[in-house]
Amino acid sequence: MKNKILQILRLFLIVLFGYTAFHKLIDLHLFRQTLMKSTLIEEYQIDFLLYFVPTIEIFTILLLISKKYIHGLYISLLLMTTFTIYLIVLNNFSFYKGCSCGGIFNDMTYFEHIIINITFIIISLVSIILHSDNKSKH
Repeated sequence: MKNKILQILRLFLIVLFGYTAFHKLIDLHLFRQTLMKSTLIEEYQIDFLLYFVPTIEIFTILLLISKKYIHGLYISLLLMTTFTIYLIVLNNFSFYKGCSCGGIFNDMTYFEHIIINITFIIISLVSIILHSDNKSKH
């Protein structure tokens, strides 16, 4: 049963990162514009982030579907925590309010976005715990 739950939680993470990476890559121009609006990102960092963020999301997906998926779970936790901190700082200490996630996330309110991010942080944490429980039983 725990294995099935872990597989479902991993699938949620795969869908999340696939969806956001796809939307960033399909409209790089919009992603670039959104990054340029952020007062937290320097101009020289934009070109790097433009390709790094979707690349790390795709890399995370590849890890999540591999036999070493625990690494993907830790990166998921790190990414979601980083994105959440960025969103909080951006929306509370910057003139620009918003995110660069893409798709439906751009239309969410700040509160909705934070709730979604926290949900995926919890999904990552629960997945790591379930993986640890499975490892200790073998």
